[in-house]
Amino acid sequence: MPIINNVAYSWSMITLSSTALGIDEGSTTLQGVSGIKWNKKRKIESNYGMGGKPVSRGFGNITYTAGITMDYETQQMLRSTYGSLMDIGEFDLIISFANPMASDDWTTTTVTLKGCIFSEDGMESKQDDTDITHEFDLNPFDIQIGDAMSI
Repeated sequence: MPIINNVAYSWSMITLSSTALGIDEGSTTLQGVSGIKWNKKRKIESNYGMGGKPVSRGFGNITYTAGITMDYETQQMLRSTYGSLMDIGEFDLIISFANPMASDDWTTTTVTLKGCIFSEDGMESKQDDTDITHEFDLNPFDIQIGDAMSI
């Protein structure tokens, strides 16, 4: 249910953690993250035969994409530990949504981005920027929602 006690899930309810990176839920290491996104997509196409109308539907591969937007300080903190974001190696990133105003119905929803790995390390900034941020692809191997097994 998206609303608990008339409070919708929002950015302020998101926490990130990663055991492989040594980042516990509530840690300030990823405090400079200002965006997170993920997507599962399955190729679905209609198959055609006589008459020019679909006769069946075919299912192809499932692809997983994810991204994280971090400020420069957070990037530098990770670089100081690993040298480069590309040297971090594979890690799981756990996104948790918790509604602290739910009183009796405290529900935490999780999405686990499995086998993430950075394929780039860089930055960009321009005149009049007040915060230097960059969005990085996470290249997940799998995405698991809650405790359910992924398709």
